Amino acid sequence: MQLTAIVVFAVVWGGLMVYFLTPFNDRYRLDGNVAFSKAFRVSLKRLILHKKAILALLLLLFTVMSIRSYFISAEEYDRMHGINREYDSPVFYMISVIIFAAILYLFLAIRWAVKTAK
Repeated sequence: MQLTAIVVFAVVWGGLMVYFLTPFNDRYRLDGNVAFSKAFRVSLKRLILHKKAILALLLLLFTVMSIRSYFISAEEYDRMHGINREYDSPVFYMISVIIFAAILYLFLAIRWAVKTAK
């Protein structure tokens, strides 16, 4: 994949993940004077225990399965048409997407914990 395609994918996909992981409700509200570790634990729960988080999980699963399907179909196409081309491993792309999702999740949790702990 070209670098620009990966950057556009990361921006759009990352924006969707941030939207899906950000809850609308204030179910987990803390007072201003709490320790960072407690605020971080609560923020990890806060980001997962709401309805939109299911959409984030579905988006992640759909993305990983789409990457796998793309590489399988591209290799099948090349085999059927007699093209000898080397592809990158789809595992690299799938693991990269999962790591990117984890980084976004941790960034959102830390951001909320820092706001709450102040």
